[in-house]
Amino acid sequence: MKKSVISLLKEKISFKRYPVAFISLFLILFLFILLFFNRFLFAPKILLFGIIILVAVFLGKLQILLKDWFFFLSFLYLFDSLRGTIYILTCKLNLPVYTLYVIKSEKFLFGNIPSLFLQNALLKTSSYGEFGWLERFLTVIHGTHFLAFLFIGLIIWLHHSNYFRAYKSSFYWVTAIGVSGYFAVPTVPPWLASWLFHFIPELTHFNVILYNMTNPDITSGFNTNVIAAMPSLHAAFPALCSLILWRLYRWKASLFYFYTLLVFFTIVYTGDHYVVDIIAGVILAIPCYLFAFRKKNSFLRSRSKIRKSFEQKENSALKKNAYLILGGLILSVGIFIGLVNKNQFENHANSYDYSFIPKYIDFFNHEEDYRDNYYVQSYFGNYFLFRQNFEKALSHYNQALSLGKTVIERKRAQMRIRQCHLLLIRGKMQ
Repeated sequence: MKKSVISLLKEKISFKRYPVAFISLFLILFLFILLFFNRFLFAPKILLFGIIILVAVFLGKLQILLKDWFFFLSFLYLFDSLRGTIYILTCKLNLPVYTLYVIKSEKFLFGNIPSLFLQNALLKTSSYGEFGWLERFLTVIHGTHFLAFLFIGLIIWLHHSNYFRAYKSSFYWVTAIGVSGYFAVPTVPPWLASWLFHFIPELTHFNVILYNMTNPDITSGFNTNVIAAMPSLHAAFPALCSLILWRLYRWKASLFYFYTLLVFFTIVYTGDHYVVDIIAGVILAIPCYLFAFRKKNSFLRSRSKIRKSFEQKENSALKKNAYLILGGLILSVGIFIGLVNKNQFENHANSYDYSFIPKYIDFFNHEEDYRDNYYVQSYFGNYFLFRQNFEKALSHYNQALSLGKTVIERKRAQMRIRQCHLLLIRGKMQ
């Protein structure tokens, strides 16, 4: 019996044939609903964990989910928590933080800072300081970074389960190397270089402003490490997903490839990343993908008894329990680290023996080059003040006062000078 036109059409556009397209369209609809109601979503990974569990319960795959997902999600949660720990350790151990090499790289490659060029060309606000539709839309896109790669993992788990192990392996490597990069080469992003040192003309970090308009204090949820810029995991994650989707779906996943480019544009336009951060993120994603899926090819070709024995062991109750125990342990460590970080961030402001003012090594290595820079002299003053070297802090604040061009700059320096004098008097009295 011939199939009807409607049946053929349903088969052609079925979810099973085009899962990436269907989920992409759903997400696009969801984003436009958020924009219509002027809401700006920052979705932590813990929300996605709940969604994945609900999908597994609905499909009757909860036990399989625990085996396939629990350790992976716990790993991601742990490394998310470690971002804040890395920032705390970088400051506490007085490790070098880098500012200038990325600025020089951008100017060498493009002749300018792309973030600055885009904001000068596109960013416009109303007389009331309100942002336009483009900024609102890109703010939502920025937030979806924390959703997209897990949705892709869900698609692979449901429709290409034999590739799910390789998917997880690739993200283990990208996440571990990327977060290690934050410790090895802590780097100042464009918005911070503009705001703190004015090496870049004023950049508006509009996505954070819009997030906070909807959810006050939301920055405490994702600004746990303001110098976690190199490499950009915001670029590496969608780039890695695009490589995997190209392998599985080719052009059927075109919407996601467009989304990946949109994320790249967004994080440059917002000032969150330099283009070189994105290049580093993509370069990181490629070998991690090749390594994980090279192993996958070998796995598929293997038909030996060793493979069968391995699969039997994998399905044993002991191994399932081991995954649960180890995953639970890692998740517990991640939660504990998050609570410790939260306590440090909340209580550091009242302490003079420890602060979150990093050592921007470029200025220490060439201190004389910045004698006429008000912002660097103010930074030096703050750096030494919070390390209780009040005399050196006073010297830098006096230099900043002589360089101040506005009333606000001079008053800020005067306030710090008075603070240093009081602390010096208190120290002599003790």
